[in-house]
Amino acid sequence: HVTGVQTCALPICHEPGGARVVTASLVGPVKRVTLWVRDLERSLAVYRDALGLQVLEQKDLEGPAIAALVGLERARMRIVHLGDGHATFGWVGLYEVSATAPRPLAMLPTDVRFPAYGQATVVFETAAMATLVERLQRTPGVTFVTLPTEYLKREATAAMPAGRYSEAIFTDPDGMPVSLLG
Repeated sequence: HVTGVQTCALPICHEPGGARVVTASLVGPVKRVTLWVRDLERSLAVYRDALGLQVLEQKDLEGPAIAALVGLERARMRIVHLGDGHATFGWVGLYEVSATAPRPLAMLPTDVRFPAYGQATVVFETAAMATLVERLQRTPGVTFVTLPTEYLKREATAAMPAGRYSEAIFTDPDGMPVSLLG
């Protein structure tokens, strides 16, 4: 148990200070979104350098167990987990896989248009839309689908208030759609 951090043994969560909260779900919040990347350094230029996510952990792994996780006999993984400070969930994991056998990792088609069924989008909230868009426009491999577009959400929900929102959508160097919501 880490002081000041929520820990869960579902369906019970422990909030900082020891308070217990019963969850309605058998799973907790999203631990991480894993992005399979061709070039780890190029992806770090987007997620760490342009978006400002902090490196929480980095490691190199290989061996039969690691290869089995991706359906191979041999594989090496360079992994970087990024997030906000000391977050225990909501991470972005960048996974570069190499030295594979018996086959290389498959490549998704690069001409997939946004949006497409089965495609995911990583969404980040921001109060620094203009700054991030400017940084991302200078980052190699980033392509904007739409620059910041303002819209009105007329009805409030428990999850999100009514009001004016702005959203920009871009693809990262591997074609993953990413949305900035401000």
